[in-house]
Amino acid sequence: MIGSLRNHWEYTPTDIWKPLAAHEKSPPDLFNDLYDAADDFLALPTSDALVEEIRNDAAKAHDVFSALKGSDFRDETAIVEFLEAANEVIVDYDVSGYTEFFKLLLREFIRKYNLRYRLDDPFRLRFLLPGSFTNLYSELQRLNTSNAHLSSLLQDFEHAFDRYARTQEASDLKTCIAKASNYAEGLASFTLGNPTTGNTLTVLANSLTCWPHDKVRESLVNLYHFCCDYPGIRHGGTPANKRRELTAIDSTLVCLLLLGFAGYLSPGIDERSVLGV
Repeated sequence: MIGSLRNHWEYTPTDIWKPLAAHEKSPPDLFNDLYDAADDFLALPTSDALVEEIRNDAAKAHDVFSALKGSDFRDETAIVEFLEAANEVIVDYDVSGYTEFFKLLLREFIRKYNLRYRLDDPFRLRFLLPGSFTNLYSELQRLNTSNAHLSSLLQDFEHAFDRYARTQEASDLKTCIAKASNYAEGLASFTLGNPTTGNTLTVLANSLTCWPHDKVRESLVNLYHFCCDYPGIRHGGTPANKRRELTAIDSTLVCLLLLGFAGYLSPGIDERSVLGV
């Protein structure tokens, strides 16, 4: 998962726990208490014998806690909940400035590795939507590895988006949107077995059964109609229906919508990977 704590846990000893322990006001039993808090969120329980040893030996606690891997936790949510529990441990020390120092280290860690979280006050790690969209894009790329046609369609979109970002030309903007719609159409067609007829996105969307509500399906159909009816995107279009010229915001938002809808168009999307938990 892109931007996950689990995939970046290996950097926490250097970036968070060592500086926290090196602080002039750090309590001697820091790692004993941190491991005790972490134990509630691990995938496998710690043996009673080891727990007792950790509680009574600061050096052992340091070594065992520092050896934890992201995969040792139950899931991504468990790491989030551990960090919130760790803050409660640090608050309970009632050491002036120590809680603020932990928050500073964690905020810098999130910024440094571009993680999909925001640390709010009072101490609360928030899952943010941009991380889920990045995960969706990663899922689409994963699906494409076994399909050269889909891979080519997504590469065409990426090339068109890059070109428009560089040129800011109206013709490149229209090409960018057209390529995003081509990818969505290609993905839906692949899901339905690549029919030789009736393979427009409208027909394909109406054939899929994944929709939570008819209005969601109609939203994609209407978006596709826009791509076909706006002059110069997919077809000559209907000039009388154009309300204004396209701008940079359209290249971003329309493409985000089309690629976001792609999450509905394949049963191979891993929903939990997209959510990032």
